[in-house]
Amino acid sequence: MTPEALRQAAITLFGERGWMSRLAESLGVDRSSVSRWFAGLPVPGPVAAAVEAWLHLYKLTGLRPDELSKLDLIKPRADGGEPPIHRFRK
Repeated sequence: MTPEALRQAAITLFGERGWMSRLAESLGVDRSSVSRWFAGLPVPGPVAAAVEAWLHLYKLTGLRPDELSKLDLIKPRADGGEPPIHRFRK
């Protein structure tokens, strides 16, 4: 991911103002790390993967990374037991 692609993604995900700080917070890194990526250090692969995943989720749900906890992906059972484990056959 190029610095420009990261910048555009961050603006899409976090808005025009404060996107660099919000990106750093969501990634769990210092803002200085994000600044270094724009100064020429390569964007780490896991960072690019996280940002791309957030973009896909944003396109599907309209939720930004800090709002993803609103998704109810696993519903608890009515009887209070553990949710079922889904297994897939080959």
